[in-house]
Amino acid sequence: MEWSIATCALGGSLEEKLLAIAQAGFRAVEIFEEDLAGFPGTPRELRALAEDLGLRIVALQPLRDYEGMPEPYRSRNRERALRWLDLVAELGTELTYVCSNTSPLALDDPEAIAEDLHALAEMAASRGLRVGYEALAWGRHVKDWPRAWEVVRRADHPHLGLVLDSFHCFVRNNPLPESTELPGEKLFLVQLSDAPNLLMDPLALSRHHRAMPGQGDWPMEAFLRAVLATGYRGVISLEIFNEWFRTAPPEWVAQDGMRSLKLLFDRLGLLLPPLPPGSRVQGVAFLELGGHEEDLEALKDFLRPLGFKPVARHPALEQELWASGSVRLLLRGDLEENPAQELPSVLGVGLSVTKAAPLAARAREVGLELLPREEGGPGFPAVRGVGRTRLYLVDEPLETALPLKPLGEPGSALKQVDHLTNVVSRFEVYSWLLLYKGWLGLEVNPVVEVFDPYGMFYSRSLRNPEGTVQIAINTAEGRETLASRFLQALGHAGIQHVAFQVSDLLAFAEEARKAGFRPLRIPSAYYRLLSARYALPTPFLERLEALNVLYDEDPKGGVFLHLYTPSFQGRFFFEVVERQNGYAGFGAANAGVRLQAQARELGSRTKG
Repeated sequence: MEWSIATCALGGSLEEKLLAIAQAGFRAVEIFEEDLAGFPGTPRELRALAEDLGLRIVALQPLRDYEGMPEPYRSRNRERALRWLDLVAELGTELTYVCSNTSPLALDDPEAIAEDLHALAEMAASRGLRVGYEALAWGRHVKDWPRAWEVVRRADHPHLGLVLDSFHCFVRNNPLPESTELPGEKLFLVQLSDAPNLLMDPLALSRHHRAMPGQGDWPMEAFLRAVLATGYRGVISLEIFNEWFRTAPPEWVAQDGMRSLKLLFDRLGLLLPPLPPGSRVQGVAFLELGGHEEDLEALKDFLRPLGFKPVARHPALEQELWASGSVRLLLRGDLEENPAQELPSVLGVGLSVTKAAPLAARAREVGLELLPREEGGPGFPAVRGVGRTRLYLVDEPLETALPLKPLGEPGSALKQVDHLTNVVSRFEVYSWLLLYKGWLGLEVNPVVEVFDPYGMFYSRSLRNPEGTVQIAINTAEGRETLASRFLQALGHAGIQHVAFQVSDLLAFAEEARKAGFRPLRIPSAYYRLLSARYALPTPFLERLEALNVLYDEDPKGGVFLHLYTPSFQGRFFFEVVERQNGYAGFGAANAGVRLQAQARELGSRTKG
């Protein structure tokens, strides 16, 4: 089977798009009409450019609002279709397709629609071309693939077939069943796109939220399995409309497209050779934090009230290991190569895995960057994470990978790392969803959208089945939002927020306060509203307020208590959480008040 991508999925000029598509490893491409319109050359010259890059043009698309129109539009459509087919032939492809008519003038006349498509197929056949018919979910009369297939059968022409797009199937809740009687030879093209589960008009969802397979919530494996059950073995093409993809470098988008297809076909056992199997991700082994000397001294003062204690030190380098419970923080000052803008920051995360080597091999095959072993750094295989962070693959104790000299026993206040957040640009959300799912095997939670005081905050989170590794991927619209300020300060994506889990948060908060801890201040009005929301006992509410602890419940009786530290030098912050009765969320109901409190702490809008 041949893999293709439509030029509408990428930003840039058509020349830039084609180069990126070829460099990503594609050998076929769909040309979108707007890209052809903006190309500074003839269709023959475009064909030559594609051939020079090793690309076959599989289709020119789409011919719009053609079928089922009253006169005089019907006759005019026949004439413009002839000219369109001339373009198709000049491009050197043998396929084009018609999207179901969206015009308010279109007639609900199956016989007329079939006659028009038959006539188009006749014109195409005289040029050695084929025509596909695709049902748009917002078509005037033909809105789904069963109706489109009915029209194609009625038209009954060997040069007319069906174009099947996963988006239009899923958004109409009418996926292709594996038991379908649709013959594979009448499928002329199959297009794939994923999307998040959002309550939205199909046209708006299509224009703004389409994504590569594996970047959304739809069962793409089941769809492709059903397609293959028809006997289809033709082109599989990615057709994505998403403005965030168009703002990204076209190389990133093309590489994501190739990666998504590799992962999808590998899950179905169809990729040859198959990807390395990887291994199970068990937890967070350590966090790597870095800064200049004065930063690290301030950071140690920041950590002590949270229960952290120094447990080991490197004999020659400026490195210390601090710990509380199973949480390990490697503090590093030996970072001459890091740009000053990046410090202080969370430099990396050590992921505890059953076997590091297979995961490193899998990372390489899906296009992640394997980093060279850093002199003086943790001696584990490392992969480039978001921005310039490192994801270490840890299958042995940290103490054995670094020559650390013991200093003392760890603190006992914390249990483990509960979750951490990556703050990224909007397009990178899609990339890292795909990578965390496909590379590490994490499961995706639903979309969360929250109002930041200065914009909109958007989050997707992932977890392993045990819940011992949880990663949120956050982005925001608005340059003054907390996430945007973080990106501007660091200069690129990174880790902004780490949450630690405890058994008794209120007891922890009281002990931390005695040790000098000052939490993020939460307004009294929040607790008045909390009382109205949950009818909590007054003494309990008063204790929450005194300790600046936030509270949430889920419909199943789960309870979530959490508090936040102030931001450390505007770069990152910590959260401490307690989960009761199987609560599995992240306190999204409190995100708005937390963001407002952090905005007050960091000051109002930046000047200038």
